[in-house]
Amino acid sequence: MTTVIINDCTAKGKSLLQFLKKFEGENFIYIGDEPNDETKEAIEDARQGKVTSHKNSKELTASISLKRI
Repeated sequence: MTTVIINDCTAKGKSLLQFLKKFEGENFIYIGDEPNDETKEAIEDARQGKVTSHKNSKELTASISLKRI
């Protein structure tokens, strides 16, 4: 098995992915959209309730600004 990572944020990446999707469902190719490790960790934190909430964007911005100091 070979793994290929395609940057689908570029025109060439989108084009290649569009071409490969024509073969989806065949027995020789698997196209998966698996999140990266950081995203997986954030999803798990959210499931465990390890989140913060803010009433509005002003509070969110203030919270972020304080963490940078």
